[in-house]
Order: sequence, then structure tokens, then C-alpha cells
Amino acid sequence: MNSSGSESAALDRVDPRTQAACMEACAASALACEACADGCLAERDILPFRRAIQLDRNCADICLATARMLARGSDFDPRLWRAQIEACARACSFCSAECVRHAYHHAHCRLCAEASRLCAERCGALLRELPDTHGGTHARPGQDTEHPETRWPAPSGREA
Repeated sequence: MNSSGSESAALDRVDPRTQAACMEACAASALACEACADGCLAERDILPFRRAIQLDRNCADICLATARMLARGSDFDPRLWRAQIEACARACSFCSAECVRHAYHHAHCRLCAEASRLCAERCGALLRELPDTHGGTHARPGQDTEHPETRWPAPSGREA
């Protein structure tokens, strides 16, 4: 699949630093999630960590796939990138919200919550630069993407 002119123009609107920051945050989150899942499995009683383990493992897989997609950068399809990055941001948001619940007593959860939160923010920054289905982006002129404001909301209706 070759990049068309419109896809190439869309990629030109993406700041390479924003793309690199997102890719790095995805890789860091994937590693933190794997370490957290292992840490949770090492706990004496893993029952309270079942949801965290599940979210950690799913988030790690999604983050790794997203990082690999961003690293390739070839055959850019903004719609596919948008779908993958949105999925990553949401998975990270859910994972972070769950790990925050255990963060006070467990360093692995604290580190995972922070890495996942940062990844969701970096995904949000990149999403603002990607064209939507109508070809426009959501970045405002002069907007600083180094300190993104977008944070994905925590899942609602799921209380442990």
C-alpha cells in the first residue's frame, strides 16, 4: 500500500517530536504494565489485583502494538493511526485508574499508573495533530504539544 498525496500531507502535519514522544511513552508504558502485572502476580493474595493484572496485560499489548506502528511510520493511514492511538489512550487511562487504587502500598502499581497516565497524555497530543475523518486536526495554532492538556477520563460505572 503506497501513501497517497493526502496521506503524505497528513503526516507532514504531525510534528516528529510529538510522534517520537508518543512512541517512547507507549514503549515505557508497555514495560511498566508488564512489570506491574508480574508484581501483582507475586502478591500473596492476588484476588484484589485481578482487574489490574488483566488491564496491565491488555494495556501492554496495545501500547507495544502502537509503539511499533508509530516506529514504522511508512504507509501512513491517518484513520488507522487515529483508531490505534485512541485505543491506546483509552487502555492506558483504564489501566492508570485501576493501578492508582493500589499505588499507595505497591510501587509497581504506582510506576504503572504514572507511565500509563503519561502515555495517555502523549497519545492525546498526537491525536490532536492527526486529521479526523473530515481532514482537520484538533491542534490549536500555537498550542504547546510538549505539555498536553488532554487526559482520557477514567472508566465510569466500574467500582471494585
